[in-house]
Amino acid sequence: MRRRAGIGLMVVWAATAVAQPAEDVSGVYRKDGGELVILQGAKETLLHYGAGFPQGQSVGTCECPLVLQRKASATRWDLKSTDSGDTWTLRLEPGQWVLEDGSPACCGAGWPGSDTFPRKQVTPLQRCKVTAPRAYFHGVDANNTQRKGFVVAGDEVQAYVSALEPDLVPARFVGPKSTTVGLLRREQLDCKTQGTGTSAAPVDVTPIAGQWVQVNRKGSGYVLERPCSADTPAFSLQASGILEAQYGQESEQLKVTSAKPGKPGAYTLAVAGSSGASETLEWTVADAKRSIIQLKGGKGFFRDGMLFVREDKKGSIPVRAEKCDEYE
Repeated sequence: MRRRAGIGLMVVWAATAVAQPAEDVSGVYRKDGGELVILQGAKETLLHYGAGFPQGQSVGTCECPLVLQRKASATRWDLKSTDSGDTWTLRLEPGQWVLEDGSPACCGAGWPGSDTFPRKQVTPLQRCKVTAPRAYFHGVDANNTQRKGFVVAGDEVQAYVSALEPDLVPARFVGPKSTTVGLLRREQLDCKTQGTGTSAAPVDVTPIAGQWVQVNRKGSGYVLERPCSADTPAFSLQASGILEAQYGQESEQLKVTSAKPGKPGAYTLAVAGSSGASETLEWTVADAKRSIIQLKGGKGFFRDGMLFVREDKKGSIPVRAEKCDEYE
């Protein structure tokens, strides 16, 4: 590292210059449906909290950029959201992080007010090699201003690369005298899959790709519900792993990061949201003759197990339309 660099990540990351704890706690703390990421430098720290939670018949999500304002004690950090000004507390309890806030605007209605992450579930940040002659760090301002600090080709940095692969990714360079944290361009890094020595390979879900529409059981058959004030829940899955979920009145883009085949037609899918928070979904065949599958898992929309039929096979399933007010 040649110079001290400005740091941060647009929208979901923030930086601050405060006294840091002696212990390096950088890493990705994961559990099903949630993720807490910490990148710690010599004088600055970046944090991001991402999670999904039940919100009625839909799913709510948290994507919260946080800034470490001060280390109140050895076991308590005072944080602040850079988007809404909400104040947060991150406490270190035996074996776990506890994140608390009264009513965070970055989560919306229905968030329970606290979340916990086991410290033993920490995953190291990804190891990336710099491929550009010079890769400059960028700031968190609206223009992501280029800083004076840079790393050079061959340098190794630790980075957090979310499933949706943003143009700029948060990274930390551990130098001989200090550690600098900031944003680097994703295209200037060659990142390895965690726990391996190879670059991440794209996921191929061609056998199950397509358009899928929700159906419900009715006796020994099925029915396709048509509500008045919302679309019928559905999703599209591309062969590359991009999953566009339509929950009725809300939608979300997800990314399948791994797909492990099981019994005929079944898969275990690791799915990540835009924040990077991951959860596991079980894809099973419910009715092969009618091309109906069940998708179940996580804490959001699919938690109870939803049935879906291929779009081109739904013609054989009767429609039950909700009686609508004439003004709807």
